[in-house]
Amino acid sequence: MPKIPTFTSTAKPTTDVGGVRTGIQVSPTATVAASLLPGANQLTNYAIKKRDNEEKLIAKKAVLELKAESDKIIESQKDNINEDEAINNWKTTITPLINQKLSTIKNRRVKKLVESGIDLENSESIYHLKTNSFKAYEKESTKVFNDEMAIGVNNYKATDNPILKVKYKTDLKDKAEKFNKEHMLGANDLKKRFEAIDTVLLLTDADSFIGLPNAEKQIANLDSSLKGETFLSNEDFNKSIYNSYESKINSLAVEGDPNADYDEAIRLINELENFERYNGNKVVSGTIEKNFAQLKEKVLGESIRHEDKVTKIQQGNAFFQYAEGQKKIMETNFFNQFDSSLNKAANREKAFEAGQEFDQRIDAYVIANPDATYAEQQEYARDLRMNIIDKYEDIEIEKVTAFNLTSNKFNVTREADAVFELKKQYDADPSQPNTLKTLAKLNGFVDEKGNPDVGALLNVYIPILQDREKN
Repeated sequence: MPKIPTFTSTAKPTTDVGGVRTGIQVSPTATVAASLLPGANQLTNYAIKKRDNEEKLIAKKAVLELKAESDKIIESQKDNINEDEAINNWKTTITPLINQKLSTIKNRRVKKLVESGIDLENSESIYHLKTNSFKAYEKESTKVFNDEMAIGVNNYKATDNPILKVKYKTDLKDKAEKFNKEHMLGANDLKKRFEAIDTVLLLTDADSFIGLPNAEKQIANLDSSLKGETFLSNEDFNKSIYNSYESKINSLAVEGDPNADYDEAIRLINELENFERYNGNKVVSGTIEKNFAQLKEKVLGESIRHEDKVTKIQQGNAFFQYAEGQKKIMETNFFNQFDSSLNKAANREKAFEAGQEFDQRIDAYVIANPDATYAEQQEYARDLRMNIIDKYEDIEIEKVTAFNLTSNKFNVTREADAVFELKKQYDADPSQPNTLKTLAKLNGFVDEKGNPDVGALLNVYIPILQDREKN
């Protein structure tokens, strides 16, 4: 077989591109494209920062919304004294809300930010729940303690048994000691609580002594036995004792009250004025002196008026009952359900109208005559009863108008002819009974001796009748 000739190159392989070589070198940043590179990098960085800020803002907004819901739950548990229960209630409610919110977030970076923010907020929420629970416990515990103290003091006040008093006092101090230990309040707090109990019970006993014989001595003995000045200042002692005396005095000195006892009130005034504590401190001193002077002046002034006022009140009550009796007698003259001639509707109405006028005239009389004696009041009521009976007796109910002391003084509508006929009868014999005499007396037309002045009545009555006829 013939051999094929081969060619072997002696040149070295190279990666150089063929072309014209020069000695000129160009900077890579000297071209137009190269000059745009820094700006492009800045735009890229700005876009990344903008995206990060937007994601952070979205995450913050989501966290704030969840925090608002969390705060509502924490507020709802603020009075829960059970810490574990409060935290569990919060978790049970907030966890579904968190999961729901996270499920709506598709961006993994935003979701991560929200989860981190929630973790921080949850730690703070747990802290607030624990703090609120402790505060609620303290508040409730204090309320229970104060209620127990109030019950114990009331029990102490309500008994006169010395054995029970010791028991109630011991119970109060035991409860104070337990409360102090439970809250770890220290020895100074316990000392103040014991002193507060001693103060309240001392003043309670002192108040119960006021009004009893030798009250000042009994209070002094008790105060001294307890060394009261070591826990109760003279100023506070004075205020409390004065207030107790003042309250007792005011309960006795009620002007016009039939049950008032001004003699005892004045005795207590004098006792208070000279009251001294076992250490020589005078109760009525300093700023109390002015209040005491006013109290004393008030009681002494009222005591002078009191008896007269009580008499007036008693007289008023007696007169009211007497007047009611007179009114009932009067009404039976017009209406009686057991009398066929007096049990008609017109009779009932006339009795009602007469009763209304009787009441109004009685009220007007009492106001106009505050100093009238009981005998004078009785006489007026009897005369009024008879005058109203006379006034209404022969008048049909249709002619009786609503009574009014100012606008319709005469109350009964009568024809002018009837009035002139009555005048004629009166002129013929003034001594005889006559309705005009009744009307005159009822409406205040009387002479100096209290006798009816028919002439004065007619001078006013006739123009009224004439005016009615015109209208």
